[in-house]
Amino acid sequence: MALIAPFFIWLPFLLLLVPLLQLKKKQHLPNNPQKQKPLPRSPPKLPLIGNLHQLGSSLHQSLWQLSKKYGPVMLLRLGCIPTVIISSAEAAKDVLKTNNLYCCSRPSSAGARRLT
Repeated sequence: MALIAPFFIWLPFLLLLVPLLQLKKKQHLPNNPQKQKPLPRSPPKLPLIGNLHQLGSSLHQSLWQLSKKYGPVMLLRLGCIPTVIISSAEAAKDVLKTNNLYCCSRPSSAGARRLT
């Protein structure tokens, strides 16, 4: 009887866990796959650490080696954060010219608002 009581205590939590996991899974699905833009080439990644295992002690040389294989614009997952790496001057000029407002503006912070 002592083993049955803890099961009944946890049963409502287990019943709520399944719909919450399904809801979280549905949130990651895109609404319209045709509107998604193609992502740049990316080296293979590991589940939790992404591409961190491919970066060595000298970061600039590791990124240079990866750019020789995957091109001047590549997508790296640093942990679970997707990061676009641009490693040529021409690609950087093109990106900064077409996306100037997105690359050069920062969100305002509370500290900066208090100081100004």
